[in-house]
Amino acid sequence: MLVLVATNELQGTVDGDYACTVEGELVTPVVAECASPARCGCNMGFPGLASSRAVTTAQVVNLPHISEEQLREVVEDSLDRDGWFDLAGEACRRELVDEHLECIAAVCAAFPIGTVVGRNGTEVFSRSPDLPDRRAA
Repeated sequence: MLVLVATNELQGTVDGDYACTVEGELVTPVVAECASPARCGCNMGFPGLASSRAVTTAQVVNLPHISEEQLREVVEDSLDRDGWFDLAGEACRRELVDEHLECIAAVCAAFPIGTVVGRNGTEVFSRSPDLPDRRAA
């Protein structure tokens, strides 16, 4: 399955880069940003699904040992652990998880395997120097 993972590759090539996740950790492009995202950097981060920390560089990889159902469980566990479901009903839970899965799939479909990507708000772009700067929403 195509997924996004945290990578330290190309870290430091953009002002404000940070890596607070574990290398290879599953990440998502879906973020709730604060009121000052450009100042704190949350507009650049990919949240880690295990650590609940973020990284500014993610990589498109194929992990054949992960099924869509397993990814769904990881996303749901992360959102639950971080309190996103505290006031949400079952339908809202499904919608939030579906949104994450759809966004992960859209980014992975927009870039070749191995591409290092960055983000600025809802825009995800290639940071790999040898690949075209195709953009995914």
